[in-house]
Amino acid sequence: MSNLLLILLCSILPVLLTAEMVIPINVIGNLAVIATPESHIGNPNKTLYADIPNLWCGAQKLGEHLDVEYGEFTRLSDGKVFPGTLNQGKVYLEIGKANVRVAGRYRCEVRTLDKQIHSGNLIIYLPPVLDFPSAVRVSEVLNARPPHVIGAERKGLHGERMVLECPMLGNPEPMVRWDKDGEPLGNSENIEYDGNNLILKELAEEHAGKYRCTGDNSFPLFVDGPSIPHQLYFDQDIKVV
Repeated sequence: MSNLLLILLCSILPVLLTAEMVIPINVIGNLAVIATPESHIGNPNKTLYADIPNLWCGAQKLGEHLDVEYGEFTRLSDGKVFPGTLNQGKVYLEIGKANVRVAGRYRCEVRTLDKQIHSGNLIIYLPPVLDFPSAVRVSEVLNARPPHVIGAERKGLHGERMVLECPMLGNPEPMVRWDKDGEPLGNSENIEYDGNNLILKELAEEHAGKYRCTGDNSFPLFVDGPSIPHQLYFDQDIKVV
């Protein structure tokens, strides 16, 4: 081997060894928690609260804990930043009892003692609930499974327009479907949809009956577990006079 080649190899080898020795720092945490709503009905006069476990995250290298000196949580839906609370080298977002609308995706950023920033994603899951934009007369069926909400009977005149609300909220966002008298509601000239709301454009006798909107989402009960479906029923009786 020539002296030139030997010198070249000797100069490259430390660089290769250094590159191979770069060990990534992983952000760890509880990844996902589940919000447990106190009921399934909210409106501007009655904030709907849920019990939500605290989020936490920290840093790890080769399976060993690394202390962090600062951390914060960003709610991705609106960009709002929440400073974390340090405890034993980890950072916590203390939640407890909170508005169900805090559910969603969060990014945790931590700063380790070497002043490096690392980040990871966390989720607050929420089963379907109803959050009405105005006060309404509704009641929840006690201990029903799936949860079941019943609205007050509504009456409408022939030919008038009626909007049936279904303000489902959850994380993931619930899929909503409508049934009438136990049958899936198809498309027709006299109905249309505005988001999750059903609009009866010109009331006729055929529109009388029991309408149900069903909110449906799914999420795992533990990390890497199977997705479990969650549903909520909202019934409304319509009469045409």
